[in-house]
Formats: sequence, C-alpha cells, structure tokens
Amino acid sequence: MHIKFEQLGFQDRAVNSAVELFEGQEIRSNSFTVLGQELLGQVQTDVGTGNGFGISQSVLLTNIQKVQLTNGISPTKELSLRFPQFNVEMETGTGKTFVYFKTILELNKKYGFTKFVILVPSVAILEGVRKTYEITKDFFKSQYDGAVYNAFVYNSDKPNDVRNYAASSNIEIMIINIQKFNRDDTKFKQPNEDLQGAAPVELVQQTNPILIIDEPQSTDNTDNAKAAIRELNPSVAFRYSATHRDKSYPLIYRLGPVEA
Repeated sequence: MHIKFEQLGFQDRAVNSAVELFEGQEIRSNSFTVLGQELLGQVQTDVGTGNGFGISQSVLLTNIQKVQLTNGISPTKELSLRFPQFNVEMETGTGKTFVYFKTILELNKKYGFTKFVILVPSVAILEGVRKTYEITKDFFKSQYDGAVYNAFVYNSDKPNDVRNYAASSNIEIMIINIQKFNRDDTKFKQPNEDLQGAAPVELVQQTNPILIIDEPQSTDNTDNAKAAIRELNPSVAFRYSATHRDKSYPLIYRLGPVEA
C-alpha cells in the first residue's frame, strides 16, 4: 500500500521561508580530511564533505527581514553573534516533520548543503521522526529526481555510521536524542578506536551541520543542552515547535491555531 501525500500551500510557505534566507549563497562544498594522514598523493584517504556557507551576515539579515515581512512578522533588527537560529512556529498536527524533511531537500537542491542533524528531546519523538522518514522517502525521491539521501538514528555502538555521515557526498541526516550528547561522559564525545582515536562529535563538527531542533522548548531547555548543541559547530539551526518558549530567536514563519 502506498500513501499518497498532498502538497499543502502552508507547508510550502514554511519550507520557502527557510530556503529564502540564503538567497545569494554560492553553491560550494567544504571538503576536509575525516581520518588518516593529510598527505598529497595518499591513495587511501577518507575525504568528507561539509556545508560551505558563503553568505555575509548583512545579506542574511536582509533576507530574514524580507521573509518576515512577507509572513506578516515584525522584522528582526540584528543577529546573534553565535550561529544563527530561527524559530518556525507550526501548530501540532500540521506536518512539521514533513516540512523539515522537505526543507532539507530544498536546501540541497538550491544550495548544495548536504549535512543535517535532527535533534529531538525524547525517544518517542525520535521514533516518530524515523517513521516519517521511512514513509516519505519514496515520495520525496519522486519529487526530487531520485535524490540520494540517507537518514539514520545515532547509535553509540555503531560509530561507523558517523564516519559514513562525515565522508559521504550525498545528503546525510543524523537523528539524535539530546540525551546522547549533552554530557561530557557520553560515547559521542569519547575517543573511539573504530574512528582511529577520534570522537564521533569531532567528525560531526567538521561538517558544519545544519540543525533541525524539534520541540526546542524540551530539547535545549538547559544550559548543558545549549552548550552541547554549540559544540556541534553548526552553521545554522531551525527550531520547530507549536509553543516556543525562547522567543529571542528570529521568527520566520507562523502557523498558529487559527490559521491551522
């Protein structure tokens, strides 16, 4: 049995609100050596691909203000000195998980970004995200000319998943529960023999991932969680919730209960 997905205008507006923030971005990759010796001519070298951002803060701020005005939101006056984070407000049941998977594919299609991390606050939400990935994968492949993309749930007993995430030139999406890395004693932050002494977090850091924070009021609601998220060395973050508690981040799209 195949599930038929209907393209909904409000979902597309949410997607476009994120994508349009990077107008003027050059399409380029950020290559780095994942493991092994950094020697010219070395044959057996793992080469990773990260997100390469080439947009200035001033252009980004102008784009944010355009998106906000289009969506009837008061424009932001300045950006945080740390990595930019954006609130996307969507009422429960309006398909925000579908929206952020489509946003990932649109960001790749338009700008070439390939590395994404979805942060969730609980096992229940993690399983929901995994299920959405599974049931939408064929649909999205048909919509994006067979785009090759992979999503996996981080498992501390499978460090090679992180190696593959960092090394792949395809769209890679790591789904991880915040509890897996918000303490210093987690395996995510410890050197691993299978990664030739590197810690999984070190490989993720080099990719400059785009973060998708699901239910941020529960995901990054402590100082430890916020510090752990910064430690991922993200490029930007999109925060999806129906009830944002921290309103200090620019709101770029709103679908409240009345609109829903």
